[in-house]
Amino acid sequence: MSAERWREFAEPWLARLTRPLERWGIHPNALTVLGFLLSTGAGLLAGLDLRWGAVLLWTLGGLCDALDGTLARLSGKASPAGAFLDSTLDRYSDAAILLGIGAAWQRAGMAWGGWIAGVALLGALMVSYTRARGEGLGVSLREGLFTRLERFLLILIALLTGWYGPLLILFAVLAHLTALQRAWRAMQTLSAPERHQP
Repeated sequence: MSAERWREFAEPWLARLTRPLERWGIHPNALTVLGFLLSTGAGLLAGLDLRWGAVLLWTLGGLCDALDGTLARLSGKASPAGAFLDSTLDRYSDAAILLGIGAAWQRAGMAWGGWIAGVALLGALMVSYTRARGEGLGVSLREGLFTRLERFLLILIALLTGWYGPLLILFAVLAHLTALQRAWRAMQTLSAPERHQP
């Protein structure tokens, strides 16, 4: 199931969860910041080899990330500023958890753990960058092998199992393949003859 179809499937359930938040007057941006803090905490705990605490915080952070957009729509508080804040803090969350997992792998005796975490992080950033740059040029690039939902789930599996090495390498490979997939599609679309006709 693609991320967009998952969103359509989950939207009614997310709406039920966000209605109390709307009644309590919680702003979507507050939920976005809370999700960022929880995800950053998960990265810190992962780096300290406190795996189950990291699992809990990463799951709660992901829930906040899933709910903030729905809350923004239901409350009528969706805005470009909120979307920008959300996407920016998502990148910091990615960095925190990947560097935390890399540190844990390095503590376990893998000298290259930090480097591989850096390569994985670069891939995650490029997935987001290619989408943002493509959409800035009028090309929608939401699809891909390894969208944010898949990245979240793979990190969760890594935290649950402790198989940091294989899953971090898999993350890096899939992230870069997705960035290249989006870049290729953008290049094809932007190079199409009809886009250059007066």
